[in-house]
Amino acid sequence: MHICIIRPGALGDTLLALPVIQALREHKTIERVTFVGQAAFAPLLLATGLVTSYLDYEDTCWGQLFLPQGIRHPELRALLADCQLVVCWLRDPDGLITQNLRAATPGRVVVTPGRPGEHTGMHTSTYLASTLGLTLPAEPHLTLAPSTTPQVEANPHFFAIHPGSGGARKCWSLQGYAEVIQALWQHDIPVLLLAGPADSDRLAELRQLLPTPPPGLLTLLENAPLLQVAHALQHCWAYLGNDSGVTHLAALLGIPTTALFIASDPRAWHPLGRSVQIIAAQELGVLSVSEVLTALESFLI
Repeated sequence: MHICIIRPGALGDTLLALPVIQALREHKTIERVTFVGQAAFAPLLLATGLVTSYLDYEDTCWGQLFLPQGIRHPELRALLADCQLVVCWLRDPDGLITQNLRAATPGRVVVTPGRPGEHTGMHTSTYLASTLGLTLPAEPHLTLAPSTTPQVEANPHFFAIHPGSGGARKCWSLQGYAEVIQALWQHDIPVLLLAGPADSDRLAELRQLLPTPPPGLLTLLENAPLLQVAHALQHCWAYLGNDSGVTHLAALLGIPTTALFIASDPRAWHPLGRSVQIIAAQELGVLSVSEVLTALESFLI
């Protein structure tokens, strides 16, 4: 069976689709899963083994999903003609996407918005699974193929911290992160500090708030490819971060994860994994350092 899943969106949106693919694989005999999304995520998804091929949604051929004359690109038509199931998690208010996909594939077509409606209280992955009549695995988990490239020097005592997020309003205060990092250092716990291209200003400000780190207690992984970040996380003891794609990644890899929800709804977006604790601000944007340190006490003993 060949399945095509069209899921454009940010890293968190992409990762929350993976437990649904896991559920599909548990219920059906699937030879191929073609995933259509952001090109930067391709190496990571292919390394999980859940996805067998990856296509860039930014390729101009995918714009034909929205054209009244339908899908005419020969390679895209050949791909869709080979599929027994095409899932497109996109809004389709005029039904044009559905019409074009059904004209291009003999298989089943499912087109539906990529997230649950507001105030439903439903988790995004649960919603995505429900669009296919599926139940999520009891314990979603990602495993990665071994890396063939040099990685951050493994330290099983690393406490990973990612202070950024795709939205500034979802980020906890940098002063709070600085105090947590110093508390970890006081217990001789080395910190792996993660930062992506969108985090450069926050990273610079955070480093200004920190004293000179004790020898060996701070390692920085900045602007690394996503798959390298994933392999580095696998060596970590625990993780702390905002509601972000990297937080979802850590949780799905099975790292004990503490996720801070400052503005978004944890009912819809909480990370999935073997060991996840959520700390949600009771008042928009307000979360005290003492609350976070109390939640991390088990790591500080």
